[in-house]
Amino acid sequence: MRRRQFIKASGAATIGTGLAACSSGPGSGTSGSPGRSAGSATPLSADPAALARFFGPRLTARADGSFGLSRAELLPGSHPVLGGLLRVHYPARSASPTVARQYGLPQGGAQLYLELLHGSVDFLHLRYYVRFPDDFDFVKGGKLPGLYGGTVTSGRRIPDGDDGLSTRYMWRAHGAAEVYAYLPTSVAHGTSLGRGSWDWPLGRWVCVEQAVRLNRPGRFDGNVTVHVDGRQVMSRGGLEFRTTDRLGIDGVLFSTFFGGSDPSWATPRSQYADFAAFAVSDRPIDPLRGI
Repeated sequence: MRRRQFIKASGAATIGTGLAACSSGPGSGTSGSPGRSAGSATPLSADPAALARFFGPRLTARADGSFGLSRAELLPGSHPVLGGLLRVHYPARSASPTVARQYGLPQGGAQLYLELLHGSVDFLHLRYYVRFPDDFDFVKGGKLPGLYGGTVTSGRRIPDGDDGLSTRYMWRAHGAAEVYAYLPTSVAHGTSLGRGSWDWPLGRWVCVEQAVRLNRPGRFDGNVTVHVDGRQVMSRGGLEFRTTDRLGIDGVLFSTFFGGSDPSWATPRSQYADFAAFAVSDRPIDPLRGI
C-alpha cells in the first residue's frame, strides 16, 4: 500500500499569485477583448519557474500527459485584487485532442497534471475560480479542471478500479454544469453527475469547490459534493471510484477544452476562459472573504 499523508487545513495550498473575488470585477471583458491591464503574458510552456510559482509549493507538474501549454498564459497584475491569473485560449474550430486527431481540426485548450507532493489521499477538497467572458459561447460543452488519481483519467478510456479516476467539471449547452467523472462503472465515456444542478455564469468570477471522498474497496460509499460561491449545489453518494486502496487521489487535473468526440462540439470562433487561486485541503476551503 502506498504511503498517504493528508493535507492539513492549516497548510491549505493556495495555488496562484493572488486572490480572486466571487463577484464580477474589472477586466471581465469579452472573448474578442482580452482586457489586459498590466504586465505581459507569459505562456506556461515558456517559463517553468513562473509555472511553479503560479501553482504553489504543494503541487508539482507531472512530466507526462500535458498538452497546449503554449495556449495557457499567465497575466500578472491583470486584476486589482486578483493580481495574476491564468488565461487559456480555445482557437476557432478547436475541440478535444480526440477531435483534433481524428478530424484534423485545431487542438484547443490546455492540460497539465499536478501531483500532491506528500502522496495520494482518500479525501480532498479542490477550490478554484473561473471566469467566462460576457459573450462566451458554450456550444455543446467542454471540460474544466478537477481531481484525479492514477493514469486512466480521460480520453474515453474507462478505468478498471485499479488504474485511475477523475472528477473534472463540464460546461454543457447554455452553461449547464456538472461533474464529469471517470469511474469503473462508467460506460464508453465519463459519467455525468448532477447535470444542471447549477449553471456557469458569464462575465464574473465564480468560486467552485468540490470535495471527493473515495469509496472503501468493495463498497459503493464514495461521494462528490460541490459548492458554488459557498452554497452547496450538488452531492452524489453511492459511488465506486476504486476496487483497491492502492488507488488514491493524486492531485489536480488541470484540463480544459471544448468537447466532445466529434466536430459538432468545436468552438466556432476563438475564445478564452480565466482561472485563478486554486487551493487544496482536507477541510472545507470556502470562498475568500473580505474582497
